[in-house]
Amino acid sequence: MSNIVDKVDVLIIGAGPAGLTAANCFNGSNGLRVRVIDKKSSTVQTGKADGLKSISLEVLDTFGIGDAVRNESQRVEEVVLWEPNGQGGVARSMTIPDRVPELRKPREMTLDQGRIEHHMATNLIRKGNVQISWETQPVDLQINHQLIEDPLAYPVTVVVRSMANGNACIETIHARYVVACDGARSWTRKHLNIPLTGDLTDSTWGVMDAVPKTNFPDIRKVCVVHSAKGTVMAVPREKKMVRFYIAMDGPDLDVTAALNESALTVDHVVDAARSIFHPYTFEVGEVIWWSAYQVGQRVADEFSKEDRVFLAGDAVHTHSPKAGQGMNTSIQDAYNIGWKLRFHLEQRCSRSLLTSYEQERRPIAQQLINFDREYLELFANPNLEFEGFLAAYKTAMKFTTGIGIQYDPSLIVESPVLGKTGIVATALSPGMRLPDFQMVNQADGVPTTLYHRLLMNGQFRILIFAGDISKQQLFRRYLKFGEWLTRFSHKNEKIEAITIHSAERTSIELMDLPEVFRPWNDEDGWDYWRVYTDDESYHDGHGKAYQRCGIDADTGCLVLIRPDGYASLICKMEETIQITNFFEGLRPIDSGVITHTARL
Repeated sequence: MSNIVDKVDVLIIGAGPAGLTAANCFNGSNGLRVRVIDKKSSTVQTGKADGLKSISLEVLDTFGIGDAVRNESQRVEEVVLWEPNGQGGVARSMTIPDRVPELRKPREMTLDQGRIEHHMATNLIRKGNVQISWETQPVDLQINHQLIEDPLAYPVTVVVRSMANGNACIETIHARYVVACDGARSWTRKHLNIPLTGDLTDSTWGVMDAVPKTNFPDIRKVCVVHSAKGTVMAVPREKKMVRFYIAMDGPDLDVTAALNESALTVDHVVDAARSIFHPYTFEVGEVIWWSAYQVGQRVADEFSKEDRVFLAGDAVHTHSPKAGQGMNTSIQDAYNIGWKLRFHLEQRCSRSLLTSYEQERRPIAQQLINFDREYLELFANPNLEFEGFLAAYKTAMKFTTGIGIQYDPSLIVESPVLGKTGIVATALSPGMRLPDFQMVNQADGVPTTLYHRLLMNGQFRILIFAGDISKQQLFRRYLKFGEWLTRFSHKNEKIEAITIHSAERTSIELMDLPEVFRPWNDEDGWDYWRVYTDDESYHDGHGKAYQRCGIDADTGCLVLIRPDGYASLICKMEETIQITNFFEGLRPIDSGVITHTARL
């Protein structure tokens, strides 16, 4: 048994959706050593989570893999509600579109978690600067508290056991930071003695991915069937599969075993579904995966230790998967801490940036738990009123897309300035995520959406909503802002400025704009992907970006957005001092250049 020593900037424990999201935040990073370990032999093959909300697909867009995932996924278009018909069977109650109008795109798609992980892992391999070590798990973790505030130190030591070519190997990894995404039974959380607070109920549910053989008419739609025998939720999946969630403690179910997680078999789950779907026939051609679980809603008391070891995803919050938000919240957690660690390490900014992770994500986790508890009670209600369920489901559709999330003021979220922000962007506010609007490239007329353009590179960006710059007054204001941007860019090279004007595209010549808006690179020439217009495209219509953001084309504004797409501040184009002051608050550490020969 050999003993190897390694040194990394970031160690990620767990290669599920959360861990792979955190890892993808470092793709293309500047000289950082990032490593992922997982006790599995590869990505999961079947089962687990399967629902991707629009906000998670936008994250995958920033990694460059969103379209690949969409091409394999099943779109969710309708939700159908069924209720008892008073004659021992069920009848359709109503059909509603699975749509949130504000999104202007599909709210949800479904795909096996293993395929999602495959695309994320393949993206890491393609870029080549993040290492994944399979069949490797931690056995010890220690934090040197004397080195916590030393920017050059590796204060976390993790001992791992791996199986290399069938031989056990012990390795010691010294890390600046650790991100633990090791699931609901998190080894890291338990090792750090961080408790989960909340409820674990006696309610037992079965879940399975199966190819159904049935005459139930809505089997290829999301359907909630509430019968006298219990409740089942069915979600269509790729390749003829359907995901079923079945309440195993419904009244008078035709199952014979004790209704607890350990006693259940797949036959009990199928029998329960058959009873609930009656009088429709229900058989399964193939069960690809199944499981049973007790419902619980719990949140960890801490999301980090010393801002050196961070917990994300199911490691810090557990809940019912029926809400369809588990994987999505995990992805958002990991995205949040991933970009912050990258920005901190690459830009050598204050570690106070990292404290915002728990400040921002813990309230969201608690909101999810509260929502999940209410949602479960609705499911379990034997006297379910479908009007009430419909109202709750429509609320859920908005909640799970993340539309309503707004982070509180902090180091990276400016407080809204009364009388300014409200005027320049009535539909935006600091702490909110920008909508994924369409915009048209000035150079070639090709439309794209915002998050396809905002590829993850760890950078803040200034979106310049310059207004209708075909008007001389607005063009002169744009030129004046360009003079400030030229000075600012000399000191802040890593901050990208993107123009989205509202003039007709044909009225503007790209080469008539100052170079700072279309920078020159000796290797690649002009950057043709810095100037866009909110105009009609030839084939995809009009994105109406200004309208969706509540921006007046004669006023315009500046929106400073974080690497995760949330607005840090919004101001008028003349108020550039706000941007200057913002980055002063993130000034670099004065302790010199971080090197990889730093102290242990």
